[in-house]
Amino acid sequence: MRERILEIASGIRESEERRKSLAKELREMAEKDFVLPEALERNLILKVDSSPVNSKICAVDGGLAAQEFEGMDLILVRTVAVCFEYKNSKLTSHAYHPSASPEPKIDALGALDTHEFNWHKSLFRLRHEILTAREAVEKFSPEFIFMDGSIVPQISDKPYEDSELRHVYNELALEYQNLFESAEKNNCMIVGVIKDSRGRRFIEMLAKRIENEVLATSNDTIFLQFLLNEGERTFSFPYASHEKENPILKDLGEWSKKINAFYIRPCEGDRPLRVEFVGDGKKFEQLASIILSLSRINKRYAYPAILIEADMRAALDKTYIDRAYRELFTFAGLRPSIMKLRRDERPFR
Repeated sequence: MRERILEIASGIRESEERRKSLAKELREMAEKDFVLPEALERNLILKVDSSPVNSKICAVDGGLAAQEFEGMDLILVRTVAVCFEYKNSKLTSHAYHPSASPEPKIDALGALDTHEFNWHKSLFRLRHEILTAREAVEKFSPEFIFMDGSIVPQISDKPYEDSELRHVYNELALEYQNLFESAEKNNCMIVGVIKDSRGRRFIEMLAKRIENEVLATSNDTIFLQFLLNEGERTFSFPYASHEKENPILKDLGEWSKKINAFYIRPCEGDRPLRVEFVGDGKKFEQLASIILSLSRINKRYAYPAILIEADMRAALDKTYIDRAYRELFTFAGLRPSIMKLRRDERPFR
């Protein structure tokens, strides 16, 4: 085992040296005239201006707790919207919706298979996050609303055509479109901040211009950690090259053409963030500057402070499931449907 670990470690060092070398070459090319066809801006790497924040900003996150039982699946979700107003980068006011610590929403379905249980959890959480975001836009009229994670569903969230949950996904896709429409009417930009992206969109764009085996074994974030310095970002680019062929974007109607992204590295001690947004180039620089300013509270954890607050307010732990189960047991009695799975009641560990 030790021999294999040493072999893997050696491979990691070699791969990262090759990434570092390619990143250096690209930075030199970027100083001349290196433009990618799908880029929405001319420069490969852009310096982000660290301007004072003078905006009203909302952030939304959802906490999830779930457990499978013999005849049903129990899911709890708590979503919270945080609204911070900044003047000269100082917090001048704050508010929450529906409150600072709302009661979780609860749902239960008959026992689903593993795939459907995972879809149910994700779709239930996403639906409440999107509804809360829309309510926050209409209640607070912020200039930006930040979502924790992507602003579009993921392919893993889309049930099969014959799944009983497919209609839930279809309704969710409409809720996304309603959110985008509401935000546009209220002059609010929808922004998704992904802390742990494993996407390859940026790498795929590079691969169309240059041939290098390093790109085949890299994802966007791991390569951009070598390419971007602190306070820099990539150009903005469309979420997908062919939105009508993307299995998720095609469910978002005309909004699919307006979803863009860039990567930004707020701190030297942490990795780049992926930032997705709905809109054109009018606010590229302002958005990047705000993300940079709000993500520097910890040099080793670059993430917007307002999203950290939303995450902490929305968090749920297993005690919430235990409490819901006790109440369910009290009212329903000991029924086969609500018996715990054997793996959750092992007496020997």
